[in-house]
Amino acid sequence: MKSCKKLFTIIALIITFMLNTTFVFAKPSKSGSAPTAPTLLTSSGITTNGVTLSWQTVSGASGYKIYRATPYDSNYSLITTISTNSYKDTGLASSTKYWYFVRAYNSYGTSPDSTHINITTSQVVTISKKLVLGYTTYYYSGDTSSYNSMTANTSTLDEIGTDTYTTDAYGNISGLVPTNQITYANSNNIKTLAMITNNFDGSIAQTLLESSVNRQALITNILNAMKINGYKGVNVDLEGVYYYDRSYLTTFMNELYTALHAQGFYVTIAVPAKTSDSPTSAWNGAYDYTALANYSDQVVLMTYDEHYPGGTPGPIASIGWVQNVIKYAVTVIPQSKLLLGTAAYGYDWSSNGTKAYGISSIYNLALTYGATILWDSVSQSPYFTYVDASGISHTVWFENSQSLNYKLDLVNSYNLSGIAIWRLGLENADYWTSIKTKFNR
Repeated sequence: MKSCKKLFTIIALIITFMLNTTFVFAKPSKSGSAPTAPTLLTSSGITTNGVTLSWQTVSGASGYKIYRATPYDSNYSLITTISTNSYKDTGLASSTKYWYFVRAYNSYGTSPDSTHINITTSQVVTISKKLVLGYTTYYYSGDTSSYNSMTANTSTLDEIGTDTYTTDAYGNISGLVPTNQITYANSNNIKTLAMITNNFDGSIAQTLLESSVNRQALITNILNAMKINGYKGVNVDLEGVYYYDRSYLTTFMNELYTALHAQGFYVTIAVPAKTSDSPTSAWNGAYDYTALANYSDQVVLMTYDEHYPGGTPGPIASIGWVQNVIKYAVTVIPQSKLLLGTAAYGYDWSSNGTKAYGISSIYNLALTYGATILWDSVSQSPYFTYVDASGISHTVWFENSQSLNYKLDLVNSYNLSGIAIWRLGLENADYWTSIKTKFNR
């Protein structure tokens, strides 16, 4: 009985203690923390309507929030949330100051602001006179095709690029020099450029570009060729470059630009058309538009061969595709440096292969087979079909003065520097009429 009384007494004491005691229960602590503020926020690639921002990656961050303000609105607005440490802001107004900062975030919270930076977009400069570059060829001694075109259109031509030199993997160059073309052009205030190619061979480009010795050999040989033959500059047309040689191609252009500019020569480059930058793309990944533009006085967009020999029949350069190439290019290359490549030819596809023809020859082909030339309103391109004497079906797509008009309108509306024609001797009189009309030449 005593033990029961004692037990009741203990229970009563415990109850009294609990009723008169305040218990504090600690919340479990988080196992992580919000990220630190991003550092080294910088800007690059400033154009009339865009800028690229980049910053140091923040450890433990899940992503980043980009904020922007203008002098007309002192309040910052969140413009995007991304997971990478760079962002291209486009659609900006020209000649306008913008302010930016970045915050990092994760599941535990958001960081303080990065350093605030400001940029001013470039001013739109109207290019009053559009340049016309005509590529020329000289396939054999006595070949007058390009020369005749040049002399017939002297007043409309500003530059020629002679498809003359081919480089090997070690920087040695060879080719049949069109002395009469160079002499005539220099005498008629037409700038002369020596075109350098690699036969579309990526392996040649690889050995050439990855070696500083080979790059220097090519630069030396280009300089010597220009001085001996009276060229005013160079047009680099290295095609098929492997995507992993991207940095080497940029390095070569940097070295070439530095060496040639020091001696008063002009440096230009032709680049494959693309609508975005994909550094691992097999065909155009090697061509860093932004970087290459820094080491070029002119950049020729090769906006042709959208459909090509060996591929399926289709437009040489559909207007939508060309416009998309331009839309991307103007965000990373100054308009004052951009020349739109225009074709003066077409392709005839059949089961026997594909043949290329100049504009006049294509009209003759249609006449020979009684074909009706049709117009595709989507691509803004002419085409026709026919069956040859052997019963084989052919499909022909080509460029002419009508399709060229739409492309010249793009040059004007996007304020590009001008055009680069491939090539002189393939075009017809109507082609030149379009140029003179659209460019007021």
